Amino acid sequence: MRKHFRTYCLLAVAVVAVALLSVSCIKDNDPAVGGKASVTMTFTTRVSDNVTAENLLDNEQMSTLRVIVARSGTNDIIYNVSYDIQPGEKQKVIHFSELTVNKDGENFDFYAIANEEAFLGEGESLEGRKSVDLSALKSCILIKDFNSPALSKIPQAAFMTIKVGPSENTSATMNLLFPLAKVVLNFDNQTGESVDLTNVAISGIANQGYLFKDIYADSYPQGTAGNGTVKFGNEGTLQVPVGEVADDDASPYIRYLYPWTSGNAYKLTATWGSKTHEVVFKIGDEELKKLEAGQQLNVNVSLIANSLKVALTVSPWTVDDAVLDFSTKFNGLLNPASAGSVKLTADKQAVAVAGADRNATFSFKMLSPEGVRWNVHLENTVDFDLTGTTSGYGGANAGVVTFGVEPKHGYDATVTRSVKLYITVEQPFGGTESEGIQVINPEENGIYRFPGTETEIEIRQVSESEFDGLTESVSIKE
Repeated sequence: MRKHFRTYCLLAVAVVAVALLSVSCIKDNDPAVGGKASVTMTFTTRVSDNVTAENLLDNEQMSTLRVIVARSGTNDIIYNVSYDIQPGEKQKVIHFSELTVNKDGENFDFYAIANEEAFLGEGESLEGRKSVDLSALKSCILIKDFNSPALSKIPQAAFMTIKVGPSENTSATMNLLFPLAKVVLNFDNQTGESVDLTNVAISGIANQGYLFKDIYADSYPQGTAGNGTVKFGNEGTLQVPVGEVADDDASPYIRYLYPWTSGNAYKLTATWGSKTHEVVFKIGDEELKKLEAGQQLNVNVSLIANSLKVALTVSPWTVDDAVLDFSTKFNGLLNPASAGSVKLTADKQAVAVAGADRNATFSFKMLSPEGVRWNVHLENTVDFDLTGTTSGYGGANAGVVTFGVEPKHGYDATVTRSVKLYITVEQPFGGTESEGIQVINPEENGIYRFPGTETEIEIRQVSESEFDGLTESVSIKE
């Protein structure tokens, strides 16, 4: 049974701009003459290609827009103007004329900031033609928690340098970016009654980030800690109704986080009754790609009996419904990586390996459960190593990966070295250990495809000469 989870935030391309400036400083449709130039700029909020402006949550809409134009190098401010954006506005253009330039042309820096009131402190202001410290603005670090209160107004920003020559009319578009990543909890309650959860939180989050993510796309401020926590619902308390949670009130289920470096772990926790469930996931692992500004982490939770099952996906900040499969069982196919790559020992009781160029190589893919992580294991790693890709995520379009088993030591006829290989699926919230090991070696006509059991494949080290003389191998199954 497949469950469809509707994301709560509908984000769209919003081409946002502003009413024309007064004639004294900006002239609409007035070509630059002599040593002057003009720039016609369109400002947009752009995260994905298939969305519409009116579908933004209120706190994600542009309500104000400030544009600062300065000469590059000198930081002399030419324009510092602010506008109120009306709800539903989709397209407006600002025409900056009378930009005086030298005969060789000049570079101009454009700073665009939406919803500055969301992060400026009391008494702080960006007003004034000459008073803004542009160096400080360009490297501005946000420290505010935009989840207190929930669905607080959030900022957007962009920076661009444009070179214009005398009498030149230039047009450009600036895509304003969210400096935050979005987290959405999607629930499917299959228990038949409402469920009360407490301590629903994600820990390991950053405490700050850059305002201009187009400048610092892959950078993080020094001192960005990963020990913060954000709580969902009312201080971590959520009452989950039966079925799929409706999207009439998104505030308990949506939070905004500063992006953090790949390889750092987030931990999701939830207490159901007397039991606290937790799962740790690393942004950047395999297909759960790095969570960046403007991306969305979907945490899809299915409540079944006394267990919480979770699937995680990272997507653009988008309106698309997430389709997650919580109820299907493991569906994976293990094969030799190529013809003859998995040879059998002379007694056919094990897979033979004999060294780096005589190891056993396998191919694997997992179609379901979708979004759930799988891992390859050896019974022990004292005498053997795993090589290649040994973990990934299930999905309808999952690609095939390859891995191998290689002896660590030279062959010794007086010592029998063998190991068992198996594959697990990461435990869902509340799962038991026995749920982890999967059937990868099904029995067909009373015989296993590989030597071993349904869940474990026997691998034994042989000499290189014995390996070269082996003729029996496991065939590839279509």
